[in-house]
Amino acid sequence: MTTRFALIAALVSSVAAAQPVTLNGDIVLIQDPNGALNELLGMNSMSILPSKQEQFCRAAFNTARAAGIPDLFDGVITFTASETMTDLDNVWQGSPVRADASGYGRQNAPWVNTYDSTRMGQCVFMGTLGRVQSFFGGPGPEALPSNPESDWAPSLGIPIPGITSLTGIEMLGHEYGHHWLMGIEFDQNDSRGRQHFIRGFSGADDMGQGGNPNQHYSHFADSRSVMYGSCITDLGNGSFDVRGCERKYSHIDQYLMGLRAPNEIDPMMVLEDPTDLGKGVDTVAYGRTSSGMVVSNRTRHDITGDEIVRAMGARIPGAPAAPRCWRVAFIVVLAPGQTALPQAMLDKVNRYRNRWGPWFNRATDGRGTMDSRITGNGCVTFPSDAGVVLPPDDAGVIVVDDAGTPDPDAGVVEPDAGIPGEELDAGELVDAGLEPGPSKWDTYVPPDIGKIRPGCGCSAPGGGELFAILAGLIALARRRGR
Repeated sequence: MTTRFALIAALVSSVAAAQPVTLNGDIVLIQDPNGALNELLGMNSMSILPSKQEQFCRAAFNTARAAGIPDLFDGVITFTASETMTDLDNVWQGSPVRADASGYGRQNAPWVNTYDSTRMGQCVFMGTLGRVQSFFGGPGPEALPSNPESDWAPSLGIPIPGITSLTGIEMLGHEYGHHWLMGIEFDQNDSRGRQHFIRGFSGADDMGQGGNPNQHYSHFADSRSVMYGSCITDLGNGSFDVRGCERKYSHIDQYLMGLRAPNEIDPMMVLEDPTDLGKGVDTVAYGRTSSGMVVSNRTRHDITGDEIVRAMGARIPGAPAAPRCWRVAFIVVLAPGQTALPQAMLDKVNRYRNRWGPWFNRATDGRGTMDSRITGNGCVTFPSDAGVVLPPDDAGVIVVDDAGTPDPDAGVVEPDAGIPGEELDAGELVDAGLEPGPSKWDTYVPPDIGKIRPGCGCSAPGGGELFAILAGLIALARRRGR
């Protein structure tokens, strides 16, 4: 205990008095007495690039770093204790900061690096730990489920009866997953060239917007993934059952994360509408218990790893050389005037932190791990044949059954070795994580910036969630009626 208090004292020794930073267990708490951080999320903030959610996430992380939090984290997961936002601003978002590979559809952007780190790769905003405000007046619903295993329910400032989607922990997996996912195309070598209907298609309207693929699976992709899509069974005779189920990271997801080789990907069934060729479908993702619907008159495609590589090029670095373990920090910004986090909110964020590591390991079929401790020995990495991965113990340490000491020649990249860089035309691999100062890896955005999904900003500007929910619900109702 004395060591922990000494650590806290060391971490907060250099912080500015305006925004004290403390630790409660492995949760970083940032006071916001003048409201400067929370104001980044308010209605008066009209930022588009970067979005208000990313600005908040970035400012919270930089404040923690200025207080002495070490630069040891691949990502951060941020929350606010403020309960003054409406659903229009409480938009969860996973903001990619720095790429760790090539070949998975991310597009680097020449922005100036504003993250105080040489390592950070992903910045997630998961909204308020409390309630949102209903724009009809008064407190609204608790947006983030109190239990990570409970279903998330989209709302318009008031609950919408009968509409649920992914669980709270699945939505966290969704937002962190945007570091790698979903910006891919595929080529089935059928003379059609590169196609993107594995992804949802949004933005098309009668006012001149042609639309484009977004960063989620198409509703008619049998993804079984937290990145949306559905769970589809081929009933034969041209009919397909489309419904919800428990979700994880698909084989394709794991390949794009660097956890599987292309030949380890089971083909993914994707349905194409022959009357609207080349376009996936964008709608609210089914929750676990959704009964779904039966559809017909769709063309079945089975997308393979080789078809993705044909369109995107190989992922570099790929499995087994790519990192398999990532360190993350959980950060909460207090509401203006608060000097301590209410116990109910502290319990809630701890439930999500304690669930994150075991859930991520299971969701990647035991191939990936997340360490959410502020201090410790860092990630444990192991070769692919190292043995069975057991759930983390109470300290968050991943143990490997009978695995022994990992062979240093096993091809596993230790996360502290820097961020793998880009393979240049000359074939030279540059470790961008060790380059001083800003580089072209410092920030990047997915190619569909500006698209928004219910409950998920996904690198989009805030303020459009209401219309996205309405459009999604209308589309969902229409499809359920077929």
